[in-house]
Amino acid sequence: MRKEEPGLKKLTIIAIAVMIGSLLVSGMPNYAGPTPVSATAANASDDQSAEQPIEQIGQADDSAEQPASTEEETAASEPVNAEAGRQAQSLSEGMEAAAENEHLILYVNEATTEIAVKDKRNGAIWYSNPQDREDDAIATGYNKSKLNVQVELSYYDSAGNSLKYDNYTHSIQNGQFVIEKADGGLNIVYTLGEVKSDIEAIPKYISEERFQNLIIGKIASDADKKEIEKRFKFNEETKQYERRDSSLKGVGLSKVTGIFKEIGYDEEQVAIDKAAYGDEGGGAASVVIPLHYRLDGEYLKVSIPAGGLEYPDTMKIQTLSLLPFFGASGMKDEGYTLVPDGSGSLIHFNNEKTYAAPYRAVMYGSDTAINQLMQIQKEESARLPVFGMKYDDRGFLGIIEQGDAASAIEADVSGRLNQYNTVYPSFTLNNMEEVTLSNGWRSSTVKKFQAQPFQSDIAVAYGFLAADEASYSGMAAHYRDFLTEKNAMAKLEEADSIPFYVELIGGIPKKKFFLGIPYNAYQPLTTFQQAEDILGQMKDMGVEGIQLRYTGWFNDGIKHNLPKSVSVDKKLGGAKGLRALQEYADNSGVGLYPDATFLEVYANAKGFKKSQASRLITNKLAAIYPYRISTFRQDDEADPGYVLSPGALPGIVDGFMKDYSKLGLSGLSLRDMGDKLNSDFNRTNVIDREEAKEIALEQMKQMSESVSDLMLEGGNAYAAPYARHIVDAPMTNSGFNITDESVPFFQLVYHGYVQYAGAAWNMADDQDSEINFLKALETGSAVHYTWFYADPSAIKMTEFDNLYSADYRRWIDEAAQQHVKLNGILHDVQNQVIKEHTKLAAGVYQTTFEKGKTIIVNYNEKAANVNGVTVGAKDYWVGGNAKP
Repeated sequence: MRKEEPGLKKLTIIAIAVMIGSLLVSGMPNYAGPTPVSATAANASDDQSAEQPIEQIGQADDSAEQPASTEEETAASEPVNAEAGRQAQSLSEGMEAAAENEHLILYVNEATTEIAVKDKRNGAIWYSNPQDREDDAIATGYNKSKLNVQVELSYYDSAGNSLKYDNYTHSIQNGQFVIEKADGGLNIVYTLGEVKSDIEAIPKYISEERFQNLIIGKIASDADKKEIEKRFKFNEETKQYERRDSSLKGVGLSKVTGIFKEIGYDEEQVAIDKAAYGDEGGGAASVVIPLHYRLDGEYLKVSIPAGGLEYPDTMKIQTLSLLPFFGASGMKDEGYTLVPDGSGSLIHFNNEKTYAAPYRAVMYGSDTAINQLMQIQKEESARLPVFGMKYDDRGFLGIIEQGDAASAIEADVSGRLNQYNTVYPSFTLNNMEEVTLSNGWRSSTVKKFQAQPFQSDIAVAYGFLAADEASYSGMAAHYRDFLTEKNAMAKLEEADSIPFYVELIGGIPKKKFFLGIPYNAYQPLTTFQQAEDILGQMKDMGVEGIQLRYTGWFNDGIKHNLPKSVSVDKKLGGAKGLRALQEYADNSGVGLYPDATFLEVYANAKGFKKSQASRLITNKLAAIYPYRISTFRQDDEADPGYVLSPGALPGIVDGFMKDYSKLGLSGLSLRDMGDKLNSDFNRTNVIDREEAKEIALEQMKQMSESVSDLMLEGGNAYAAPYARHIVDAPMTNSGFNITDESVPFFQLVYHGYVQYAGAAWNMADDQDSEINFLKALETGSAVHYTWFYADPSAIKMTEFDNLYSADYRRWIDEAAQQHVKLNGILHDVQNQVIKEHTKLAAGVYQTTFEKGKTIIVNYNEKAANVNGVTVGAKDYWVGGNAKP
């Protein structure tokens, strides 16, 4: 157990005393899960009455300064403006000031360890736990007790049982916590489960030889020898001594431990005797959780430092849930929860969707190094590590600063387990796979965990919104400001045209036949000269701002070989043809972005060694199989690709960039580095997703120093600062039953800083050009198409028959018209942020840009009249001014 300083021990004793008084009044709530162990008694010193109260923590030692509680009462009773008058709240009983800055005041209840944050702008107070939780008529048993929790662990014990630990049931109720003073905040260290007793320093069993030689033989006093001998019982049959637990209490226990200390019988010797007799201590597992709170400008930072979480190896913690009830809204509140599902989703408070599964989305999509035998539904990935809540006159935004790659966002509505709407982050510390073992007609399933758990920092920043900011638009503005400060993102420069994104596909593999004998061949779809022809046609039609993403140009086409070197495909024109295309692009104002994939290796790729592949938790190679549409299961009869280990990525990128730099190219498209994130569960060296993220970031930094611009697919938050363009950006949500509507939160964050487009219009599920055009207007997005030049029959009987709608001749006229029309509306706002996005009516949305331009789109089949403006069916309206 963590060693406590004397002052901290006194704080713990005070907390225990207050807690006991509270329990005598309210009684002990019921709970489920592992049985809590009784609190260890502590002796209070005589000078406790002189101990400084917790409200002094973090405040200056100035006798002329008014106490924090006086300032708090003044702020609550005398609001400085009308908004403050609406939001000012009374502080709950038991809360004492712990830290303060110019924006916020942090409070703590020293008996329950719950915290509160007061926004000094308006008097709004945000609590870590609902303050009316005792009146919850829905929650019972453990669900009632859980309302007091700040940290919860889900884990498997050594027997494979799924259990939960939380800091209320297994720490606070037992008085096993320490509140530590810290600059700008406070640290609370929880000990969950059984506290190590002094009796653990005495072996339960010890052999006769070791007892006589290591203990009795080293004791000089006969009286002490007798004292030790009467505390043990000798077994003639096994020739061993057994500890008499009934006699080792109080004074007797103190005497024995004192003698053992004198003769040097220490923890190392105890461990030897425990190992000899299979004694692992028994009892509940002991877990130490250090939870740090800091005020940092306008944010409350909540963190668990790397390595600070301590727990036994036999305990396999799967997830850690942090502040699961922070800002929770009740059944009378009006507002919504924001979750990062795709472009963004809203869950309306109290929407009565208790029939739907609670929301849970893993950040940055699924980890391909975790085996997924089935793929039933295709979800939009969560790209931004944020969540929040909007009340009628206030709101908050949570930003996962550290540990985001191992995190998930979870949310639920009132009426299922309790009367609260909640949203919070959870972090996966140990991934698990189930393995089925068979022996003839018998089979059993066992759980296999990753060899090394997640051990990086966990940190979440909470920002608070006043009434005029309380919306998802306000949350996006806060997050954008956060990213601008953290990543130094710069605004786009003014340009004459918005981008037109076009992906041209170079070559594909195709199975051909000679005299009935099949062989693998290379099928060119768009040569470099043909690409130049298409660009020329587009320019003649008035299309400006073309950004060409060229896919399948090297190492045998679109499913290229391992990119540790670069060999431009000769059937497309070779290196000479590619340089000529770059020259044409430079002279025509076209951006050229040859595309490459690094995180996954395609089937039968040349130059790939299986030692470069990631491993599953079962230590098998992380193979990638296509899924059968008929069964949703992996097609294990197909040739698999493999997940590249993040550890192998730097060497691959170095080799690629060495060759790529010789081609004189100014741009580069990354197919998967901003879209996917995979682990490597190799038993000898686990690389978790957080570590994989850092490796990918370092490679993108290296690439951005070698080429002028990067184009990314997907747009995961960690990669976006390196991107000049993002394609296949999320434009909608996944449509989960528990969510109520999709919002363009992603676009609200990035517009004016990064240029982007959604999926290719001709490849999307909905190819309605009217709908795609309106969506582009609503979200400030650009036109995007995927094309090839060859006759469409070239893809027949290949694995690329999904490209049937990519013949450029079918789309180029329509695409040019759409771009010219879209450019006429959006060209002057592309370097402006979207100030506000609002739903005016069902299917009718308004987007307002930074300098005043306003666009209303109507997706309905009938005209809509809103705010005195009539917008036709599937039409739009433009008003306001783009420039001051």
